[in-house]
Amino acid sequence: MARNEVLGYQFAERIKSELIIGSKMLAVIESLGGSELEGAKKMLAAFFDALAIDAGMALKATGDPEFAMVEEKLNQIQRNIEAADYQEAQATIGQSVSHATTVCARTMTALMEKGLI
Repeated sequence: MARNEVLGYQFAERIKSELIIGSKMLAVIESLGGSELEGAKKMLAAFFDALAIDAGMALKATGDPEFAMVEEKLNQIQRNIEAADYQEAQATIGQSVSHATTVCARTMTALMEKGLI
């Protein structure tokens, strides 16, 4: 059981950090235009796609449904970016961070109760 909690915590922390990086990258996109904007959108799509794969691996490894929510939000973020709805994409990143933080809090508490942290 502790193995699953350690894995959940590690995945959630990494995903949370990557979401923050993605948020910073997304903030830059609003200042771009033309071919720069198109290239940036492609890079962000690849970044968030890779992050969705991470969330899928986390779900498979832990079975935690919060990771399914993160994966769903990441797909929504990609659709928002494609539609140039950057404000909604930022808001959805925030929701994703909340789901990852829920996993962090739950697993950290469980690990502390077991005296492992």
